Amino acid sequence: MVPRPRKRRYTTTPNFYIKRDSRTGKLSCQYKDLRTGRFHSLPSNVKDAEKMARELNVLIGQEMLEIEKRAILELDNSRNITVATWLEEYLKIQQEKLEQGDIKKSTFDQKRWALKPVQEKYKHLKLSDLDTVTINKFLQGYIKRKKPTMAQRVRTCLIDVFAEAIASGHFPADKPNPAAVTRAPRIRIQRSRLTLEVFNQVITWAKRHQKPYLWRSYLLAILTGQRLDDIGKASFKDIKRVNGTRYLEVIQTKTGTKLLIPLDLKLDSVGYSIQDIISLCRDRVVSPHLFHHVCKAGRAMPGDKVRTKSLSNGFAAAIRALELDWGDNNPPSFHEIRSLSEREYKKQGVNTQHLLGHKHQITTDTYADTRGQDWIIVKTGKESV
Repeated sequence: MVPRPRKRRYTTTPNFYIKRDSRTGKLSCQYKDLRTGRFHSLPSNVKDAEKMARELNVLIGQEMLEIEKRAILELDNSRNITVATWLEEYLKIQQEKLEQGDIKKSTFDQKRWALKPVQEKYKHLKLSDLDTVTINKFLQGYIKRKKPTMAQRVRTCLIDVFAEAIASGHFPADKPNPAAVTRAPRIRIQRSRLTLEVFNQVITWAKRHQKPYLWRSYLLAILTGQRLDDIGKASFKDIKRVNGTRYLEVIQTKTGTKLLIPLDLKLDSVGYSIQDIISLCRDRVVSPHLFHHVCKAGRAMPGDKVRTKSLSNGFAAAIRALELDWGDNNPPSFHEIRSLSEREYKKQGVNTQHLLGHKHQITTDTYADTRGQDWIIVKTGKESV
């Protein structure tokens, strides 16, 4: 079998093409631009067209070489970013997440606070030079000063800092996260548990020496089992009636869990119901907030909401006033009221997992995850759960 005749090759110049029209026998010249992949017509004179193609190859080749060179330099610059510069960019990313509702204000503040000492100490260091050895030494400094919690917070933040840096191209993706491979600090709980006896002493002292909204907030905390932030933001409009039953509506700030806690829920060991405390919060001052100022205090006007920090500080002051011996541990904080509430209600038969808004019994076994859509109605112990 006779092979097909090979096509005549008119040129060896790259990107230069010559075609012969089968009808007229004339030659046409084209040039392929490698930047776009498009063909462009050239003069029909082959010599002139080929010369032009060679010139274009030189010009376009130089341009493509410059583009590649700039890309390499930009990559090198991205890898040379300093710790200070990247942390500023990182916090801007976190600010955007805050504005979009992806993280909470408290989370943003904690990250900024935890990263401040890192920025101060290593601001001139290249991010790529902030390796595991350096990070470990920094964390060990906190541990030696008996601040393992701070070490844990800094480590957690740095893990996220490098994760964002990898995603942004400022740290090699083929290398492990230098903060993640450090050993997690071991934290020993040094805060004392709050007992019912001590809590009752706090209430007795607070009724004599503190403003009413303070001890009322302590009582609402133990009756509802909610966190400080959720106690502080409680308002009268949170009282809802569902199927003839009145509830206190709580949307937990930390988790977004939605709870409906019946107002007639009573903690027998304390002797109050939620309704009792809400009734005490109604006074001569008109205010939407359960815990509000009744007279001018600094910039706060009558009816203004009491800051949550004032509630926690008030509880700390009451605990200190009892002058109890806590040994090597710290005195219980406002948050310990939540733990005491869980223990006391469990004795009473209340579903404490529902009351605290936990998804898993391991933290308060399992009930259906509402995915933030459904309300959890807390049982008082009289109903079947």
